[in-house]
Amino acid sequence: MLSICRVRKILALRLFEEEGKRWQKSVKDLNLELLCVSQFTLYHRLKGNKPDFSAAMKGEEAQQLYNHFLDRLGQSYDSNKIKDGKFGAYMQVHIENDGPVTINLESPDQKQSDEGVDK
Repeated sequence: MLSICRVRKILALRLFEEEGKRWQKSVKDLNLELLCVSQFTLYHRLKGNKPDFSAAMKGEEAQQLYNHFLDRLGQSYDSNKIKDGKFGAYMQVHIENDGPVTINLESPDQKQSDEGVDK
C-alpha cells in the first residue's frame, strides 16, 4: 500500500511551473521521464560525528521493495519514460538540478529505537 501512495504522490506532485507560476504541473501533466535511483543504503542518522546506517533497510529486502515500486510506477505511467540504474551498483549519475528545492519523500516511522542516535 505504501508504494501505491508513493507512486501516486510522485506522479501527481506539482513541481513545475506554467506561465510563470510555480508549482502548477506534475510529471504526468507534462509527460516527462523519471529517473529513479535507489538510495536505501544511504539512509542514515548522525551518531556523534559518524553516519549510522542501522536504520537502513537490508539489501535484499530493499531491492524487493524497490523493484515493486518500479513495477507499480510502470503500471501507473508510461513504462518507457521510467529510467533506473542497477540496484546496489556504484553509479555516476550526471544530472542538472533545475530549481530551488529538493523534495524528500520518506516513509512514516516504523517505531524504530532511536537510542544512542543524535537528533
